[in-house]
Amino acid sequence: MRKIYLIALSILFINYVLQAQIVYTNAALVKVNSGAIVWVNGGINVSGTTAFSNDGTVTLTKNSTLPIAGTFNIETGSIVSGNGTYNVEQDWVNSATFNAGSSQVKLFGNTQQFITSNNATATTFNNLELVGAGTGTNRKKTLQGVDAKTGNTGNLLINDRELETQAQTFYVLNTAVNAVTNITIPGNEGFVSSITPGTFSRQTNTNSVYVFPTGSSTGVLRYRPVELTPLDVNPNTYAARLNNTDASTQSFDRTLTDGSECDLNALYFHSVNRVSGSSLTDVRLFYSTASDGNWSGIAQWQTGNTLWNNMNALGSGTSGTFATRTRSGWNFVKPGDPYILSNVRPEIPIVNCPSLCENSTNNVFSLTGTGSSYQWTFPSNGTIISGQGSSSVTASWSTGTSSISVIAIGNSGCNSLPGTCTPSLVLPPPVYFIYTGDLSDVGFIDQTNGGAQWNWSFGDGTNSSSQNPLHTYPGSGTYTVILIVKDARGCSNSSSQVIDIIDNIVIPNVISPNNDGVNDIFTIKSSGLKTYDLVILNRWGNRIFTSTSPNDHWDGKLNGNSVPSGVYFYILNATSPNKEFKFHGNVTVFN
Repeated sequence: MRKIYLIALSILFINYVLQAQIVYTNAALVKVNSGAIVWVNGGINVSGTTAFSNDGTVTLTKNSTLPIAGTFNIETGSIVSGNGTYNVEQDWVNSATFNAGSSQVKLFGNTQQFITSNNATATTFNNLELVGAGTGTNRKKTLQGVDAKTGNTGNLLINDRELETQAQTFYVLNTAVNAVTNITIPGNEGFVSSITPGTFSRQTNTNSVYVFPTGSSTGVLRYRPVELTPLDVNPNTYAARLNNTDASTQSFDRTLTDGSECDLNALYFHSVNRVSGSSLTDVRLFYSTASDGNWSGIAQWQTGNTLWNNMNALGSGTSGTFATRTRSGWNFVKPGDPYILSNVRPEIPIVNCPSLCENSTNNVFSLTGTGSSYQWTFPSNGTIISGQGSSSVTASWSTGTSSISVIAIGNSGCNSLPGTCTPSLVLPPPVYFIYTGDLSDVGFIDQTNGGAQWNWSFGDGTNSSSQNPLHTYPGSGTYTVILIVKDARGCSNSSSQVIDIIDNIVIPNVISPNNDGVNDIFTIKSSGLKTYDLVILNRWGNRIFTSTSPNDHWDGKLNGNSVPSGVYFYILNATSPNKEFKFHGNVTVFN
């Protein structure tokens, strides 16, 4: 094994093979002509103040036991230039000047290879191609302590390798969409991996889809790319990274959300940033439903409120074996570069509560929402009759007001927050009626305001649906008359009065002395009485009217003047040939 030192003179390579050597240029002027092939089974140290120009093909292999076999090392003070090809089986170490021109660097080793520097010099390649057959760690081409780039006309060919930037950034300056290529065969994808704060960066200037082939071999091997599509042709710079871990372990607590999400991806999340530019951008994330689950949206961590916020990523689709979620027209105006797949709650249902009658049935509650089914919850004063699970239910209601709630049932148990409403109660009409008549027929008169349907129960087993019925009782007795009135809205109310019919005595309970010919006088219908003593009192117990004859009547006046409207009281003492009567009650005067 030997080291070869090129003395400080001009060396012209045409075709040359050095077996198991380390070549030190030692400030020589080295030129590899176009078409020339230099093959070194070892490494090359471009040392001293060498000017190394390559327009041919330089291949470095690890076929040597020397420490830096297969490495191309540009030491401080040297310059490497030309448009040729560099096939490097081990490391690329640049601590000086590399003028890439239209050259190509191919890292073809089957063990882990490093792009590095002894003084933090970042290499700008033209074309950089990653190949090899190594697996696991030996699949990696790794940035070690330095950034790296491909230039304005250069391409990055990842193939099936892992470009590991670690905490550094790899920049693609060529704005062409196809400036980055990789193999996407499932299980054999090539990708760029990074750890915080490292990223993969691309520049854009077209309204086209730019692929960021992000992935990771830390833990579970994952290839989960990002696609960014600027919506105009203005220049932009974007950066992306796959964080192959639970966001909660990186200070982005998945339980802290704006309430729009009920679940966030625990397996990984992305970092995406528009470093420069102002173009609205479609952001598209990829996931595998088989291994990652199914997701309905994207959330972004906003540092302003330290929460995951729903991005309203409405676009969904597929790409190869992946499902995708897309946020269209994203403007990156809210700080925070973590992005995560989420399950978005359905929209809160907008619930429409009807106006209800107390003790009513067939009340319809409806809603508008985005769920496929709904869960209704009613308080104790409401009971669902039908429709549970649908967008409307029919329910009965007793008394009082309480709120009802509805949730929309989403995918994978991701339900909406509840929508609520409180039904308003419609008061039923107050029910009033009066009765009058002769001995054979008692006339009942409804005085309810707003009635639409009537149901009379006369207390003797008979009924009527007329508004103002006439009724003949079978004989003397005490009867409870009930009137149920329902208005046009279906609200009902009732009122009852006790009528005493004693030996053909009928006493009215109301008069309206307005000279309209209806109920103008208070008169007691009777027959066969031997004695009769009637007294009418006002509310203070003062006598208003007295009579000892059943043929007399009271016209609602005192000393010729109409008494005020209100309730007055009567006392009747009478006898028939067979019976003595003592009766008292009230009569209402409506003037």
